[in-house]
Amino acid sequence: MALSLALAGVMATIDMSTVEANDTEETTQPEYIKNLFNKDDIMEIDIDIDEKLWNELADNAMEEEYYSANITINGETYYNVGLRAKGNTTLSQIANDDTTDRYSFKVKFDEYIDGQTLKGLEKLALNNMMQDTTYMKEYLSYGLLNKMGVSTPAFQYASITLNGEPWGLYLALEVMEESYIERYCGTTGGNLYKPETTNMAKNNMPMEQGKEINGPMGRNTGGADLVYSGDEHSNYSTIFENAIFDYTNEDDYDKIIAMIKSLNEDINKIEKHLDVDEVLRYFAVNTFVVNLDSYASNMKHNYYLYEQDGICSILPWDYNLAFGAFQGESASNVINFPIDNPVGDSLESSPLIGKLLEVEEYKEKYHEYLNEIVQDYVNSGVFTETINNIDNLIGGYVKNDATAFYTYEEYVASIPELITYGVDRAKSISAQLSGSQSSTSTGNMATNLNLSALGSQGGGGNREGKDIPQDIKENNNPEKGMGIGEKANNMQNNPEKGAPQGTFKPGNNPGDINRENSLNNMRINTSNDTNIKSNLIIYGICLLGIISAIIVVLRFKRKKYHV
Repeated sequence: MALSLALAGVMATIDMSTVEANDTEETTQPEYIKNLFNKDDIMEIDIDIDEKLWNELADNAMEEEYYSANITINGETYYNVGLRAKGNTTLSQIANDDTTDRYSFKVKFDEYIDGQTLKGLEKLALNNMMQDTTYMKEYLSYGLLNKMGVSTPAFQYASITLNGEPWGLYLALEVMEESYIERYCGTTGGNLYKPETTNMAKNNMPMEQGKEINGPMGRNTGGADLVYSGDEHSNYSTIFENAIFDYTNEDDYDKIIAMIKSLNEDINKIEKHLDVDEVLRYFAVNTFVVNLDSYASNMKHNYYLYEQDGICSILPWDYNLAFGAFQGESASNVINFPIDNPVGDSLESSPLIGKLLEVEEYKEKYHEYLNEIVQDYVNSGVFTETINNIDNLIGGYVKNDATAFYTYEEYVASIPELITYGVDRAKSISAQLSGSQSSTSTGNMATNLNLSALGSQGGGGNREGKDIPQDIKENNNPEKGMGIGEKANNMQNNPEKGAPQGTFKPGNNPGDINRENSLNNMRINTSNDTNIKSNLIIYGICLLGIISAIIVVLRFKRKKYHV
């Protein structure tokens, strides 16, 4: 509630005709907001790092260790900052791809110089657009979240050079830490957590060895799903081991557990522990953009929990796989994603939305926010206008992107598809709200969307056809309950088993993910078959060699015997 109250006065005067990176009163904003993040400009960033250190960073990117560098932002140089690679699956993919070093980065300004900041900002994230042909998924998502009254990091496009060489167009993001919380809440007295189920602890460092693996493979989310499992702090390890602030203590943990217990067992008192309105706004946007690389799948990650005075809020993070890029399966399934079952696993294992939707008042409010997105954002023309404005801003940079994962032609082709996504998704949501389409299982409204043209998990990289790392294959497996189309969501993708009308058959229709220019998707589905075929060929050759050798030996023996 604290975050929503801080934005309430501002949201009353917001014009939905623009996408703002910063929608709070300018007079209350720190210097880095007033003088750095500007949605109408491109941030210019020059990274200068010793060649030996750069090679070490690139060769050991998975370690996510900081290296000393100088960084010049819009003409102002900051010396001896910390620079490291960042990411999850994107980091793994690039580290395993010898054709590119276009990592996402995190810049820590006080890593080597105490007190150094970027006009008050401690850390800056630089995202590499790896899975986004449009270059717009995160920008649009954060902009819409802003418009719907959800606190977001500041964001802006950034053109980067590295050691004097053009490096490409990135998205610069304010990292959610002390400066962010103070900016939105006016205080840093609350507690911030980043639940992470991929066996990573605070600051992306590995958790203690020997602990149970959390997430899709281990299935136990360590509390990140917000399912109540008793009052023991250890039951919620993926929350508490990822506390952002050092001053957070066990008494603070109890406030989180109190919220979780109320959410699961005493929903009538949940507003004493949770900013319900903010959560409903968050899920309305998340549902519109179909972002399953989040709390809304069994990954249960890519979100922050903020607690102040016993009231908890959810804060958004990482939307590079929004617009159905994570486990979308088909354009039809994404467009018809059910608004009242907006998760990739089950509502039972997703109480943050599942329990709230059991309360009719909350469900109605959630529907109001979805309708607001449909009417005021899409049907009004704002969505299309915003995309065109962004294209005018970044198109030239994309065309000249030296290390791009996609061609400029693919970028140009993705823009009308992105508009189609918004228009068709809005139609589906309207039909679900009116009752003409199911809101709890996948509907059958037709769409001509080419989903793969927008980019997807693993998209853009791996153009040379390298094998996808095993951890990425497993995380991208719809059978693990993370995707649209799985049994928990009552979505069927097999036409022979009653697939919804309009579902595209792989290889024949728009929306297929097995596209020639998306080899990464194709290899996820075919790499095992390819390996088997290759092995059979090798075995066959070896067998023929052995048979030939036996024949030669037998003939030699026969000749020797007759001599």
